[in-house]
Amino acid sequence: MSNWSSVEISLEKATELKVELFTAALFEAGVAGTEQRGEGTEMLVIASFPPEIDRETIAETVQTCAASTGLAIEKVQINEVEPIDWETHWRTHFHPLGFGTFWIVPSWLEAPPEAEQVLVVDPGMAFGTGRHETTSLCLRRIVEGTVPASVLDVGTGTAILAMAAIMNGATRVVGTDNDPDALVVARENAQRNGLSDQLELSGHDPDILQEQFELVVANILRDPLIQLAPKIVAATKQGGSVVLSGILERQVADVQAAYESCGLEYVEHAVEGEWARLEMRKK
Repeated sequence: MSNWSSVEISLEKATELKVELFTAALFEAGVAGTEQRGEGTEMLVIASFPPEIDRETIAETVQTCAASTGLAIEKVQINEVEPIDWETHWRTHFHPLGFGTFWIVPSWLEAPPEAEQVLVVDPGMAFGTGRHETTSLCLRRIVEGTVPASVLDVGTGTAILAMAAIMNGATRVVGTDNDPDALVVARENAQRNGLSDQLELSGHDPDILQEQFELVVANILRDPLIQLAPKIVAATKQGGSVVLSGILERQVADVQAAYESCGLEYVEHAVEGEWARLEMRKK
């Protein structure tokens, strides 16, 4: 097997948000995993590129991703390393997370004694562990709010939100994702929690389902949320709620406007760190 490239990227004038957006851009460009080191405004990001991406492309990708997030790069060092098994490497970074009495526990760890509801999750290569603010904002809405009978989770990832909805009273739950790998992880997690019979998974957009739900949750990003607005609204029942996240607080107005143009009305929004959750209702 060919060697991978471990790329050490020294950043200047870095903020937590910019580094987070930078690593997200790297993942979209083909990076298999990242680590962060350092404090304050000087940070070191270590990114692992697979063998098929050559050194010239790596250098261009790093610069492009940094420029897109307003980061200044002090130095880029590319080293060849033995292949990394990312299926196990990231395990050192995850730990049980509590949302009141509802806990998310990695599959290789034990739940704490105070956990009354336990959702066992193996993130694999899909997004959604509960650690990120956007996921925790949506989880709190599900765990602490009222969950109706029917729920659609758009961009389900690891299926955390869909499974949490089932565990909190929903009887008809569908999770969609356009990433086949995410659907594999979601199926494995549903099976691990004994929820396979209660969770339907699909690779289709919401409108293809030709079904309406009382609650639609979409934790993705600003642009796809805006693009999917007509389809998400079409999949929402009259009087139903739409919960949107994966957006920065400064992006709330843009997303709200897109959904208001499709007939939804504002309910509320919550903020955690730089990130926000927006709730709308179908009139």
